[in-house]
This record gives sequence, structure tokens and C-alpha cells, in this order.
Amino acid sequence: MWWFSSPKIVFGSDSLEFLESLKGRALIVTDENLVKAGVVERVLERLRTAEVEYEIYDRVEPDPSFEIVMEGVSVAKSFKPDIIIGVGGGSSLDTAKGIRAIYENPDVDPEEISPWTELEEKGTKLILIPTASGSGSEGSNAIVLTKKEENRKIASIHPYIMADYAIVDPEMVKDLPLRVAVFTGLDALSHAMDAFVSSWKNDFTDGLCIQACKLLFRYLPRACKDRSDLEAVEKVHNASTIAGIAIGSSQAGLSHTLGHSLGSIFHIPHGFACGIALPYTTKFYSKFVLEQYEELAYHLGINEKGEKAVDELVAKVKNLLVEIGSPTNYRDLFKELGIPESEFYDKLDNLVENASYDNTILTLVEAPNDEEVRKLFTYAFEGKDVDF
Repeated sequence: MWWFSSPKIVFGSDSLEFLESLKGRALIVTDENLVKAGVVERVLERLRTAEVEYEIYDRVEPDPSFEIVMEGVSVAKSFKPDIIIGVGGGSSLDTAKGIRAIYENPDVDPEEISPWTELEEKGTKLILIPTASGSGSEGSNAIVLTKKEENRKIASIHPYIMADYAIVDPEMVKDLPLRVAVFTGLDALSHAMDAFVSSWKNDFTDGLCIQACKLLFRYLPRACKDRSDLEAVEKVHNASTIAGIAIGSSQAGLSHTLGHSLGSIFHIPHGFACGIALPYTTKFYSKFVLEQYEELAYHLGINEKGEKAVDELVAKVKNLLVEIGSPTNYRDLFKELGIPESEFYDKLDNLVENASYDNTILTLVEAPNDEEVRKLFTYAFEGKDVDF
């Protein structure tokens, strides 16, 4: 038995107007940069119109930790909100999810949350408003938090984590910096491609994965080139949420196994960590799920069969990386971010160890062994075609 979950979704221009229908007290979970940039003010204007009393918790950081969630829970206990509103990228949205879950279930250890954990719903509504088009967190039932002392990321999954409402308003992302649009778009693509070949894939998510991929391959280059291209911006924003819903019920895969490990150690943007891995993980993993990749390739306009279909799919992903201005290997990414190449090799053992413990390993049809993971990291770093 399994389930398909989705929040109620309000989408399109001016969908922030939905906030004017709210009543009660709202805790806004976000980061200080979005407050300073005036992005959160767009939400507050609507809440003032509705005469909703609000409190702002803006301590969210990249790769949010369990400590940040628990700090937010303390704020919630003091303020006693009827509604928790997450505003931001995946970090803010995941933090808002975690705060709601623990605020209503204070005896639960967030690290131990699984689909079978007993969580009680006590009526605190959760509304998520993405300000980037990538994490899809507004549509998923997962939280990814960082265990600081262990330098690794932990994913918690449960139907209760799902938001009550997702507000997918392209106005909230039209001013996204072009570089951020690149790596957040890759995040969405990694969700859609991983979810389509997960061992938990199902009839309810497959179509979502296909549509998200079609939208991203078509519109992401345009959205990364010109943020005034409002059609492309809106299509990519929708695709991000669609992929988030899919991965919530189908779960992530091998690009996330590498991406979570790389991101937790080097603190690089999650979308780059996962998206750059895709050509390498796709080729390797195709030995176990060849028919699924062949089907996805078909829906993306590739008419080859078997390994030829996979090779063209890999080429299509690489071409997309080039077209949107992304590095195609981790070495070039490290160079761009000013991380010495030697650090990758120095910490390769840690990368492999973290990957072996990552929750995404559990949803693979066949998990790679440590030596194969080491090769995948090395090939992705050096930009070598996978031949094993």
C-alpha cells in the first residue's frame, strides 16, 4: 500500500490574493535576505488586508539544520499561530514544514520521521510560497535538513508534512537572478528524472514526471536567458511544483544520493550538486531501469531504443547544461566556486560514506556499492563518460 499526496495549489499571476481570505495568526518562516529585498513584504501586504496578525521568523539559513527548526518551534510555541507560512526557496519551505510538524508533535524526533511515524494533526495550517523554481518543496511531503555535527543531510518523509496550500505565483520568481534560475531549474529536473526511475515510481506520478521534464527542456533555457520572458518563467515555476509533487510520492534517486553528499560537505547549491550528476547517474543507473529511461526518452522526442535511447537522453541533458550556462562536471563547478580541486580528492572517502547512508539509497531499484559510488563521484568530477 502507498499513497499519492498533493497540497491544494493556487497558481498563476496574482495568486497571492488567496492570502486575503485567511483568518487568525500567522507565523512567517523565511530568511533575512528575502525580508531585506522586500519579497516578504508582498506577502505581508496581503495579510494586512485580511487583518491577519503575524510574526516573522527569518533565521532560516542555506542547508537548514535541525537546530534552526527547533528554534522556530520555540517561536511558534510563544506566538501560537493558526497558520504557518513558508516564504522562500527550499530551505525556508523545509524549515516551515519541520516547524509545523514538531510544533504539533513536540515529542517526535525530526530525524526519526518516516512514512510510518505516528504524527497528529492539530489544526495548524501550512501554506508554502516558493520564491525560486527548483526545490518543489511546496508540493512534496519531504523535509531535507542538515545534521551539522555529522556534516550530512537527512531526508524525512511523511504524508502529514505536506502543505495544506501551495501558492505558485510567477510574480514571486520573475526577479530571480539568472544564476539562481540555472541551479534551481536543474534541481527541478533532477526531481523529475529521479522520480521517474525510483523503485517507488507509480501510475500517479509518472505523468507528472514526464510533463515536468517536457516543460523544463522546452522552457528552462529561455527562463535562464531572459527573466522578462514571463511565459517561460511561469512554465518553469509550474514544472518545479509538478516535479515536487511527483518526488513526494515517488521519491528521489541516484543524482540526489551524490548531490546530498556533495552539498553537505562543500555547501554548494543543491541544484548544481544534483543536476550536474544527472548525465553520469543516468548512464550508470540505466543498467537497472533501461525500459524506464527509454520511455522517458521517447516522451522527450528521442526515437531510439535501448542503450542508444539512454545515450541520447544523456546527451540531451548535457546539451541542456551547456545551453543554460551550467558546468557539466564537478571540477568546473569547484573552479567557479573557488574550491580547490584537491579538496574533492581529500574528502572523497567522506563523500562515499555519506552517500552510503543517504536515505535516497533506499528507493533505488539496485543500490551501487561503495566502489561504484566512488567511481561515479570521480567520473562526475572529471567529466568522464560512464563506462562501468
